[in-house]
Amino acid sequence: MDETKVRLSKRMVELGLCSRREADACIEQGLVKVDGAVVTTLGARVQPEQQITLAGQPQALATLPVTLLLNRPAGDDVPPAQRLGPDSRSPQDVSEQVWLSRHRQHLTTLGAVDELCHGLVVLTQDKKLPRHLAECEMEFLLQVERAPAAEELKTRVAAIRLDGKPLRQCKISRQSDHQLRCAVYAPRAGFFDEISRQLGVRLQGARCIRIGRLALSGLQPGQWRYLQPFERF
Repeated sequence: MDETKVRLSKRMVELGLCSRREADACIEQGLVKVDGAVVTTLGARVQPEQQITLAGQPQALATLPVTLLLNRPAGDDVPPAQRLGPDSRSPQDVSEQVWLSRHRQHLTTLGAVDELCHGLVVLTQDKKLPRHLAECEMEFLLQVERAPAAEELKTRVAAIRLDGKPLRQCKISRQSDHQLRCAVYAPRAGFFDEISRQLGVRLQGARCIRIGRLALSGLQPGQWRYLQPFERF
């Protein structure tokens, strides 16, 4: 390590640009330039003679944990957390929360997380939220090669068995020749593949459009936003 270098945050304090706590916030928020280049890495080191400028005052940060909503694109094999970043944030996000790279960390994902699923995904650092969402109805639109007629579908749904037990807390209805609606609580991994097999339909995709009281509306595929403090699932 070059002994002549010092931590960027320490150097900012020495120059009287801000306090130590403010220095880290400024770096995370992309407000610090070293020789004209933005530096966002906490712990970065600089030479004493390098020019350090501050673009503004750091914004107040929401207390962790954060919760985010993502519209996962169809056919996407990128882990949902890797979709998060300032460039993919929805322009309709009215939250004043500043994007921080640590918001990608320690996330639990729920919603459209299976391989064939797309649509609404909840990503949260709140350890209590997944337990609550397990009690929230999730609505999916299933794209199928050919949907059974309504009465035939009702008969097939009644015959479904999971682990030897009748299907519970799940409502399946016909929307069109190629689409079924499924309202279900906490679907386990592989759930849609299994019920499609038992229904005798070929599943082409499952789109999550609602979790509890929150719908997908407004989010374009690949975009995300922060959950607002007043919003409830």
